[in-house]
Formats: sequence, C-alpha cells, structure tokens
Amino acid sequence: MPGPLSRTFSRASGLARTMTAATQSHDIGDALSRGFSMSLVHDEEASPYFESQNGFQWDQDTINSKQKDDFNGLSVQPTTAASQMPDLERRETLVQQLHGFFSSSLRSNRVHAFRAIAGSLILMGVLIMGILSIYWGSYYNRDKYLNRVQLWIINMDDAPSAWVGPAFISISTAFATAAGSATVVVKNASDFDFSYENVYAEVLDQKTWGAYIIASNATTELVKALENPADYENYDGSYSVQFAYPQAEEQALFSLLSPWLSEQAEYFRETFANEVIRTAGQNSSMSLSDISQHAPQLLSTPVSIYDNNMRPMTNPLFTAVMQIGLIYLIIISFFQFNFFQPVHMTLAPQMKRSHYILYRLVTSWLAYFVLSLFYSLISLAYQVDFTLKFGRAGFFIYWMINWIGMTSVGGACENVALVAIATFPPLLGFWMIFMVISNVAPAFFSIKLLPAFYRYGYAFPIKNVCDALKTVLFGTRNTMGRNIGVIFAWIAVNTILFPLCVWFSGYNLQRKKAAAMAKALEKR
Repeated sequence: MPGPLSRTFSRASGLARTMTAATQSHDIGDALSRGFSMSLVHDEEASPYFESQNGFQWDQDTINSKQKDDFNGLSVQPTTAASQMPDLERRETLVQQLHGFFSSSLRSNRVHAFRAIAGSLILMGVLIMGILSIYWGSYYNRDKYLNRVQLWIINMDDAPSAWVGPAFISISTAFATAAGSATVVVKNASDFDFSYENVYAEVLDQKTWGAYIIASNATTELVKALENPADYENYDGSYSVQFAYPQAEEQALFSLLSPWLSEQAEYFRETFANEVIRTAGQNSSMSLSDISQHAPQLLSTPVSIYDNNMRPMTNPLFTAVMQIGLIYLIIISFFQFNFFQPVHMTLAPQMKRSHYILYRLVTSWLAYFVLSLFYSLISLAYQVDFTLKFGRAGFFIYWMINWIGMTSVGGACENVALVAIATFPPLLGFWMIFMVISNVAPAFFSIKLLPAFYRYGYAFPIKNVCDALKTVLFGTRNTMGRNIGVIFAWIAVNTILFPLCVWFSGYNLQRKKAAAMAKALEKR
C-alpha cells in the first residue's frame, strides 16, 4: 500500500486500539487524549512503535491484511515479545512529558547535573595543574642549575715562560666564580698526551660538556707578533684558544649557555688585551706605535676563542626529528587502537581468549611496524642525513628505533585505554596529555641539569629513543644498548599487562551491561 495511505491506516489502527483500551480503563478521557495525540504526531517511519530496538515491530503484511479489523477496534498484535504488554501501558512508557529547565519536576535532576559538572571541573582542574606542571617545571629557573655544567681547560701552553695559558686559566676561573654559573676545571695536557683528538674523544664521550684547549704555541706566536708586527700584519689570535663542544648532544643546554660563553669570551679578550698593552709599553723589544701601525689587532684582540662545534645541528629539520616529531610518534601510536578497535570487537566474541590475545598483540606490533615506516620515510624524503655514524644502514636503524619506541608507548596507551573505556572514558584524553608531557619533559633537556624529580626520565621510553637517535644522526656517545634495553623492558611489561587489561575491560563492560538490563527490567 502507498506510504501516506499506509500511515493513515496505521494511525487509525492505533487510535482504534486506544479507544478499545479506553473502554476498559478507569480514565477514559486521559487514555483517548494520549491515543489521539500519538496518532496525529507519529508516523510509521518516525514512531518508536515501529523501531525494533525498542521492542515494538509490527509486520506490515499483518497490518495490510487486517486493516478492516483495525477500524472495528480490534488490535493488531506485535510480532515481538512486547506483544504481551497491554497497549495502554506500552504507550505510557513511550510518551515522555517535556519540562522546562526550572520545572519542579526536574529539581533532583538539576541538583545531580550541577554536582556532576562541579565534580568534573574540579577533577579536570586537578589533572590540568598536576600534568602540565611537569612540563612547566622543567623550564622553571633553569639558570639555577647551570653550576652543574662543568667545562675543562686543557692548557698545552705550559712552558715556564708561557703567558697565554696561565692568563686564560686565571681570568676564566675568576669569571666563572664571579658569575656563579658554569664551572671550569683545569686538566693536565699530559693526561691527553698533548693530543687534540684525545680531548675531542673525551668530549664526545660526555666526560665534559665542553673543553677549552690552549694551543702549545700560543705564547710563542703572540710574542713574535708583538716584537715584529710588520711580519704579522695578518695575525689571527683565534687559533690560540678553542672551545670544543657537541651542540647536538644537548642543543637546549648550549642555547641556554650561549650568553655565558659569550660573556666569558668577551671578558677574557678585554682583560687580556689590557694586559698586552701594558706589557708592550713596558717592554723595550716591543713598540706600541709599530704595533698600532702594522697589526692593530694585536692590541684589540691579541687572543680570542674559536668555537669548535664538533656535532652541529645545522639542519633545521633536526628539530622536527628530535623534538616535535617524537610528540607525534606518541600520538600516532594511539591511532591504531582507535582505527582497529571496531574490527577487534567483531572478532572478540568468536575467538578463544588465548587466540584473541595473541591476535591483538601481533596486529598491534605489525601496525606499529608499518606506521613507524611511514613516519620514518618523512625524514628520508626531506633528505635528513642518516649516514654519519652507521653509513647506509643508518636509515634502517633509525626506523627500527622508531618502531620499538612506538610499540613501547603504544602498548602502554592501549592498556590504559582498555581500562579507561571500561571504567571512566573521559580520563583517556588526559592520559594522552600525561603520556606526552611526562615523556617530553625530561627528553628535550639534560636530566643532569633538571631537579631530581626528572630522573624518572631515564626509565621512560621517549628519553631513550631521543638518546638513541642522537647516536644515529650525530654520532654522539653510543648508549644504544642501554636505550634499547629500557624500551624493550616497556614492551615486555605492556605485553604482560595486556591480557589482564583485556580481561578487566571485558569484565567491567559485561557487568555494566547486566546492570543496565536489570534496571530496564525493573522499570517494566
């Protein structure tokens, strides 16, 4: 039968059934009013009477074959178990009266809503302050901890008549003490066999943050130039002292330390220049007028400090790879749970528990394997150099580090998601914020220069991923054995906890479902 005519018959049928029920009811007028209003408002597509999820489904063929009976006041029986429910009661449960927000009927609901909102805001405020404080705290008062930065002075200009080396030691030590910032420690050049390479190796091995190396011929070259300025018109004092450091080891540290280093270099230049002018004026073998005429730089800058950045971060892309990219790595690791969970839910009721657990673990690891490849290919596409430490194998090692790193944080996120969804789903968003901040705060700045609280970073995955990537990309100190061990420990713990989280999630969801069904039965 055509749609409009069918809906007309259906409305008439509903009204007829209501009239029949009304003749048996003590409140005939009320029953007729409700029945008439429902017959006018609802149609077959929109009415809840025809929605199977509510338990009320009429067979259209039955309605078509018995329309005459409907008009005679005979009721058409539903095809579901809800047919046992009297028509009037069924309509009473479906009809809901709407109230204004300030209606007295909603008083208890309003109180409950306000309490829930207030409680949620308090909880969110506590979580915001607690979690974000971890990140803010890693930046707070960083200058206070710069006294933990130790720099070496290796004086190879240690002859009895040396002038530059002893002067640099005296001036730099006095400056460091007065500034109350980084400290300097004098080392014997013989400990390094008077070899620049040996000093570099110690710096790269993180034995110190940086080293001032004073050339063995610094005093000799300066005295020659002062005595014969005409022969040293192109004299360059920057080769007398160099500062060797690996910027890539702790980029944030050297950015913070840069003002101190500049001030120290300028203080030494000015102080030593005044000493050179005074000495040249008192020494008969030196002429201030000749020096000013042929090599005036000997009086203004007799010695300067050359910056030897052994591991520079010259490519701006390194910031994306080593910092912001790692935040995205954490977030991407959680995506596979959101994408694959509907698929997992369709298989869960049909599989043995042990097989389901194994299936979930393997699919997650494979997902991280593929996702980490796409993540790594971005750096390769933008021509990041992976060959410095491991040659052509560098990219593969970079990918594998990203894979296990993503597996470690993704496994933790998946376990927490299973528990949160079964208990209090709103917490899941705050968990992601916590996971990002707790990993990032100790990873992007040296833990040695942070409050003791941040030492937990040594045991967190992203800090170890970051250190391992520094070795691959910049050839810094190789701590990959320790880094990979920590990451695998996270994977192992997540794997052990996963079956428990699956069981807990299933148990709680089933319990909630049973409670909801029991509550629905009580209302009937």
